Amino acid sequence: MSCKPTHYTKRRYSVYAIVTLIALVLPFIRINGNHLFLLSFDKKQLHLLFTSFDMQELYLMPFLLIILFLSIFFMTTLGGRVWCGWTCPQTIFRVIYRDLICTKILKIRKNIKDKQKEFDENIIKKTISVIIWAALAFVAASNFMWYFVPPEDFFTYLANPAEHKLLVGILIGITTFLVFDVVFLAENFCIYVCPYARVQSVMFDNDTIQVIYDENRGGKLYDGHTKLGKKPTTPGAECIGCEACVRVCPTHIDIRKGMQLECINCLECSDACSEVMGKLGKESLINWTSAKAIKTKSKVKYFRFRTIGYMIALSIAVIALGLMTTKKEHMLLNINRATQLYSIK
Repeated sequence: MSCKPTHYTKRRYSVYAIVTLIALVLPFIRINGNHLFLLSFDKKQLHLLFTSFDMQELYLMPFLLIILFLSIFFMTTLGGRVWCGWTCPQTIFRVIYRDLICTKILKIRKNIKDKQKEFDENIIKKTISVIIWAALAFVAASNFMWYFVPPEDFFTYLANPAEHKLLVGILIGITTFLVFDVVFLAENFCIYVCPYARVQSVMFDNDTIQVIYDENRGGKLYDGHTKLGKKPTTPGAECIGCEACVRVCPTHIDIRKGMQLECINCLECSDACSEVMGKLGKESLINWTSAKAIKTKSKVKYFRFRTIGYMIALSIAVIALGLMTTKKEHMLLNINRATQLYSIK
């Protein structure tokens, strides 16, 4: 008898495709010449929900920032680092470069399920991979710029680079950073550079959804930071020490050690474990659940004081923004010449 394996990785890829499509298409959608979101420094305008606002109406920006931060707090309290593993551009770019370009297309890396082992790189293939990613990075950088310079102006400006050196310089700068970040910095950006990893841990509680190794079933492998052995020695422990979960981890951690800042909730370790344990007729030892649910063997409690509080605060901010956008006033100024003569002294 075998248990059905999980498919979090395939679901993640579907989410990546949807997020990428939305990000690419959204700047091209206009209603009455207005965009869903555009912060144009060139024309000194803010487009929000297909309504245009002038620079003196930028009092709306604090509401947008409040909604952004409240959404991050709510998402983190509810689902941990779900943003990092499922929608973060850094993670999506790394999957495209490492798993698609280097592994599937150029075969520089031998196996998509082994992200720990460093292979002897072919210089020619490595160069080709960087060139391919540089082209994609240029598209990604352009896509980012479209939310500040609309596509209808962007391509016109790009046709005359000598007259728009600042735009070209910013575009080249972002592209260069993306190449360095994705090719050389890699997951070290998530581990050492990104501040979100440090902030998110203070938002966790026992009901926050995380990637958790079930130590009660699998057995204890770590005593603090000390590894006790290749596999648990506890009688009845189900972990067989295959370390498939370790090899597949993009941030190079062992999830069996417990919650770690480096974990980005990609759940590739859960898929790897479910594939191995499924052949033994058992469920995965690594699941997307909460510490309380594992301990009490109950369902995850999604609605609790903290999440409800964030939902209420977020709703108030959204309603306030909606009311402020409907209060847009127009002024018509006519200047007419009078009949009397003026003398200039």
